[in-house]
Amino acid sequence: MTQQDDFGSPIEAQLAAPPSAVAPMATSTLSDTPGHFGNAPTGYGGAEKLIQSKLAVLACLFLVTGFLGLPLLWMNRRFSAAERLLWAIIVTIYTLVLIGLVGAIVIWCYQQLVG
Repeated sequence: MTQQDDFGSPIEAQLAAPPSAVAPMATSTLSDTPGHFGNAPTGYGGAEKLIQSKLAVLACLFLVTGFLGLPLLWMNRRFSAAERLLWAIIVTIYTLVLIGLVGAIVIWCYQQLVG
């Protein structure tokens, strides 16, 4: 076997449409302007309004994502830096308490089954 055979593939990909037929994607929707960190990219319509809503972000953090949703908090321009830090700490503690509660329930259930 030669080196060329090692890298050869019997499967070849084909484009569904030629590159000229594909609509060009605006780079402004993919990247933020340099130096603007923590802001949601523009061009997403209603998603931009939702990301910038304090109530929607806090509801998402406490009801859905827990501390995994902290990037939403840091992208929201309506929170000050102190508020972001305070809410990040509160959401992290809240999430850890919920995880501990679930762990305690699992241990209790296990002891009820075994004992």
